[in-house]
Amino acid sequence: MEKEELKANQDAMERRGKKKPSPKKNKLTLVPLYCKGCGLCVDICPTGTLQLYDDPKNKFGTSVKIDAPDFCIGCKMCELQCPDFAIFVNYEEEKKEGGK
Repeated sequence: MEKEELKANQDAMERRGKKKPSPKKNKLTLVPLYCKGCGLCVDICPTGTLQLYDDPKNKFGTSVKIDAPDFCIGCKMCELQCPDFAIFVNYEEEKKEGGK
């Protein structure tokens, strides 16, 4: 990986070290086919949930992985920042009380 990518991972790990796992479990979905590994989501994630990694299957050589899903707070900053619509947060509808 390039220096910028390694720095993004290191910064994410530092942010994660300052946080506790989220009490609410959030569902993250990553679409590797859409991901170009730009790292914008890794940079903006306040809890360091995401990491970049070398991906020989990706035409750009880098991709994102969900490294610590327990730390996701569901803020959707990664989803909003992604220019390729490759990551989604909590799009499952929660069941309402009463079975609906």
